Amino acid sequence: MFIGLFSVRIVLNGLGEEDYGIYNVVGGVVTMLAFLNNSLSSATQRFLSFELGKGNKKELHSIFCNSMTLYIVVCVILLVLAETLGLWFVNNKLVIPDERMVATNWIYQFSIISFLCTILSSPFNAAIIAREKMGVYAYVSIAESLLKLALIYSILILGGDKLIIYGFFMMLVAVSVFIFYMAYCLMNFEETKYRYVFDKNKIKEIGGFAGWGVWGALSNIFKGQGVNILLNIFFGPVVNASRGIAYQVEGAINTLVQNFYTAMRPQLIKSYAANETEEVFKLLDMSTRLGYYMMFLVSLVFLYETPLIFSLWLGQIPQYSVDFTRLVLIGQLFIVLANPLMTAIHATGKVAKYQFWSGCIFMIVLPFSYFILELDQNSFWPFVVLIISSLAYWLLTIERCYKLIGLSLKSYFAMVFRLLLVSLVLLLGGQLLYQWGPEGWVGFVVLCFYTIVIGLTVILFIDCSKSERVMIKKIILLKLHK
Repeated sequence: MFIGLFSVRIVLNGLGEEDYGIYNVVGGVVTMLAFLNNSLSSATQRFLSFELGKGNKKELHSIFCNSMTLYIVVCVILLVLAETLGLWFVNNKLVIPDERMVATNWIYQFSIISFLCTILSSPFNAAIIAREKMGVYAYVSIAESLLKLALIYSILILGGDKLIIYGFFMMLVAVSVFIFYMAYCLMNFEETKYRYVFDKNKIKEIGGFAGWGVWGALSNIFKGQGVNILLNIFFGPVVNASRGIAYQVEGAINTLVQNFYTAMRPQLIKSYAANETEEVFKLLDMSTRLGYYMMFLVSLVFLYETPLIFSLWLGQIPQYSVDFTRLVLIGQLFIVLANPLMTAIHATGKVAKYQFWSGCIFMIVLPFSYFILELDQNSFWPFVVLIISSLAYWLLTIERCYKLIGLSLKSYFAMVFRLLLVSLVLLLGGQLLYQWGPEGWVGFVVLCFYTIVIGLTVILFIDCSKSERVMIKKIILLKLHK
């Protein structure tokens, strides 16, 4: 996480605010084509985890091979779309200075290659997650971050167009990661040895699960990269740079939570497949609470000390990045609450209504944002719309889990009330420190101490049950005696 954040400073200083914004928005055009890949990835992971839970090796291999065939078809479709519709959009609709159009087209082609490698990595990633080999992800993530950092540093030394060089280096990293994941899976998992298979029934089963996911994933692209392009059209690449910074922060913090969810997801699906209902609810409770607190505690520091952190991190602070970051983190808290419930919904396989309505919620973010910007050209409005849509999405996942797995609304909202109470107590203390406490680096250190020590203490006494406090005490004493 810290390597990734440090890399942004070097890239921003090396490329400049305008070129950084160009890279962000051009890469976003390619990412908009990812809706097929995202839904297929979720479907592949779900079916692999389900068959592992049942112990069916033959079906496991069949699922992987049929999924890989679908991925290859998806790559061909997306390549055609990228080199026709996408290329036209980049050259005719984006707001980019004329003198940067050549570099922009190079970046676009590099982004396509990187994107295709990411797609082809997905079935291998799904196999690793289903097998719960999370250590592989940790090592690859560290190696990937260090490689990116080394290549980014070289931008400062090399001559030529730095934007083109940066895009080329990021493409090399994506290709390298794909080759590693493929080689690792082929050496360790029998089911990943691909042979051409096109089982109509199996394809229909996977496609049926993924089909509604296409709608949901397409809506996520619209509310993410669609809004990014909208900001470019209304305000130019400088605002894209600010948005890019905000989502770099959100992505870095969210990585901590997602790594935890990635480890939890196969366990929840396997428990559901084995009809272990009580275990499913325990996992939901644990993952919701831990995931939320991980996101909230780190976000708390950013909410109050964003300018100070950015001055150290970036040197030069893009104009809107501080406020954008705060708004993005607020919206992400609702998504973090919804993610464990989403996994439970996927475990049931009954995703049609969920995907349809969640897609509708996020699909309207783009037209609503456009409508509001036409009335008032304030770049903050799309982020406000996004927060409201994230809240609506969380409420939808609660309703679906109530209908599909019998989620107890009384127990769930009692847990949410405790989360809210802890958050309000810590926000009140943080506000008092912000207004009356020391300023500068002393204030930052005090806030970090407050977040860790006081935050964990408040969580322990407000949210944890007596048995959980006893268990935590035993774990701490055991660690101290080692």
